[in-house]
Amino acid sequence: MQILSIDKVKPGDVLGKSLFNHRGDLLLASGYELTRDMIELMQGRGIRYIHVLTEAAKDINPQQVISDTVRRMANREMSELVESLGECEEEFKHASVEEIKQRIEDSEKLKNVVKMPTVRRVVVKILEEILDNPSVMFSSIRMRAEDGADYEHAIDTTVLSILIARAFRYSYSDLRTLATASMLHDIGKVILGPMRRKPPMELNGDEKMILREHPIYSKLILQENAVDTFVEQITMLHHHEQHDGSGYPQGLKGCGRPPVKTRGEDIGYIHRHAEVLAVANVYDNLTTGAYNGRVHSPNDAITALVNGRAGTWNPYVVRALVKCVECFPVGITVRIVDNYSKRFLGYRGIVAKSNSEDQSKPSIILTHNTTGTEIVPRLIDFSDEKFMEIEIELWRRVMARRVSRRHLPADSARQSLAFPASAPAVLYIP
Repeated sequence: MQILSIDKVKPGDVLGKSLFNHRGDLLLASGYELTRDMIELMQGRGIRYIHVLTEAAKDINPQQVISDTVRRMANREMSELVESLGECEEEFKHASVEEIKQRIEDSEKLKNVVKMPTVRRVVVKILEEILDNPSVMFSSIRMRAEDGADYEHAIDTTVLSILIARAFRYSYSDLRTLATASMLHDIGKVILGPMRRKPPMELNGDEKMILREHPIYSKLILQENAVDTFVEQITMLHHHEQHDGSGYPQGLKGCGRPPVKTRGEDIGYIHRHAEVLAVANVYDNLTTGAYNGRVHSPNDAITALVNGRAGTWNPYVVRALVKCVECFPVGITVRIVDNYSKRFLGYRGIVAKSNSEDQSKPSIILTHNTTGTEIVPRLIDFSDEKFMEIEIELWRRVMARRVSRRHLPADSARQSLAFPASAPAVLYIP
């Protein structure tokens, strides 16, 4: 299967993976020959990418971190929570920050809105599937519709938080706590209604102040629904705090160490679970366009995190993120920019297999030569190249440049990243 941007899909193309709506109901089944009406339906629902069956990519089957069955179950349960929270919007219209906090504590509707047994059941299902597949990586090119953005973000942030935390040998209990906080981290934003969907540049001063306090609202809502969730509440409260103290709502700093249990209590600092959640949250917002209105590619999102263009975060967590995200997802079309052997420069092809040791050197099925002429598909393993630069075709407008190692953790001398100036082209991890 090949991943195509929806605006590149043509009538007659065959859908490779089934599409579901926000409640898990089937929209289009895999194997359908797409019509113009179907393509317009997907565009209308805000679907940006789909899997398409092509001759060149017939043997490519991208891995999933969690199965469609578990994702649909999570979508259904989280959609009900979002709808229940949405029914409380009227209580918070035209309210100030302090009024919102007081109304959360006084609201009878909000006291039973979070069904913790259901949330924990969803978390355990996701956690079990990830732990059963330790080598799987997170793909940032997701077939997500706009109508389920709130809980799709919650689910993907949860998945990514778990993947990052595994790098720090989190216990099962800690993983479950982190995942629960990740799933619920934005519930305080949902009660704010249409305001939360406005692009940052369209918010007025009062709206910005109200939205910046949403971690507090999330904590208060969970506190009213489950008193035995102190760590989850703190994690949610801190998920917008930044490493240098420039975050919100409390302006806490990071302690500068990996988020491992042995570092002890985080009194006066950002909680270690929140440091993981924060990076997962920002990464997902970057790749979906929620961060600043522009959809970033996987490389560009990581560039922004490493360079500090998307805030300052625990560098050990950012480094772990790089290791668990597919920066060149299987099925995506790439162009070969440069390599040590100078083989196939300018050729285009489809990523057939990721390289976890160095993601810039995947196996690629070459499909077009330097002039753009279609060729007989040819599988090439580039893992033996001394260096390699490739770019995703969807973001090939901007040339690549390298990023200094000074942005990485001190003990990462063996790690280096190569990124583009503003839209991504390259990831290099020797």
